[in-house]
Amino acid sequence: MRRFRSFHQDERGATIVEFALVLPLLAMLLLGILGYGQYFLLAHSAQQLANDAARATVAGLSPGERLTIANAAVARSLSTLPELKPQTVSLAVTEASELVTVRVRIDASGNPMFRVPLVPMPDPLIERRAVVRQGGFG
Repeated sequence: MRRFRSFHQDERGATIVEFALVLPLLAMLLLGILGYGQYFLLAHSAQQLANDAARATVAGLSPGERLTIANAAVARSLSTLPELKPQTVSLAVTEASELVTVRVRIDASGNPMFRVPLVPMPDPLIERRAVVRQGGFG
């Protein structure tokens, strides 16, 4: 009976059991923080690419020239963004009257954080757009 009491009062193993119960939750929380941090970084980068390309199209005189300028602006910006690979980024420039819309789409499905099954992640296709008026405000 005395041996049972000493075993019952010994709580050294309880810490290991508690840690084993909490570890999966902590791992999911950490993976969620990393995954959503990566998503927000990519979404912000896509918006910055669209903004830069739209601003650059103001210098174009024709739709073809604006598309060429937008592609050059995106290529130039991609060289400063190591988190993006050029083959995952697509660009579309559309014009309606005096408005030019630049859409940037990033396919993040190849990113390892989007393939972790433990954490529900948003859609890996991230699309952002920017609109600029040609010819000033008049």
